[in-house]
Amino acid sequence: MKRLLLTSTGFSNKRFASLFLEKINKDAADIKVLFVPTAATDDGAREMLPCCYQDLTNVGILPENIFIYELRHLISQGHNKSNFPQHFRLLSVKEMENYDAVYFCGGDEAHLLNEVNRTGFKEILKSAVENGLFYIGASAGAVIAAKNLPNNLGFIKNRIYVHCSKGTPCGKLPTDKNIYLTDRQAVWIEGDTYEIIE
Repeated sequence: MKRLLLTSTGFSNKRFASLFLEKINKDAADIKVLFVPTAATDDGAREMLPCCYQDLTNVGILPENIFIYELRHLISQGHNKSNFPQHFRLLSVKEMENYDAVYFCGGDEAHLLNEVNRTGFKEILKSAVENGLFYIGASAGAVIAAKNLPNNLGFIKNRIYVHCSKGTPCGKLPTDKNIYLTDRQAVWIEGDTYEIIE
């Protein structure tokens, strides 16, 4: 069953951290996460990477259980060699089963989505999410799950705008309308339930 938490700022709202742990239903020390910093292409976004990383360690996830998966380092789809180290190749569907969650950091959403598509990670990721991998999208990581950009991940039919001063009211996701998220809000998807929470 798919579970996605699409936010402006990760776990800055502590409710989101609690929700994550509740839904994973596993001791934090045993949770394994793919950490994707690829969107961070400028200094502002890079400065936020430690905060995103601390979202995970602050809830008790061990650093050795966080695998930094930099998509820019992966060779392009069609050239992947299974004997390359995991840092430089596309993970297989089977290898993705070793992880409980994926955390996409903020930054340049067009660059992030381009890398997701260039590497072939899109189909592997979508399959893993449908099979229970918990998707956490902060800022750019939230946008690529929506329909803002061509060839997006397609998890929701709405466009998402993050870091808004005024957000869309909490509750059931509106049909095909734009969603505006403050830094305290998130889109929460669990199975066939789609809602805005705070």
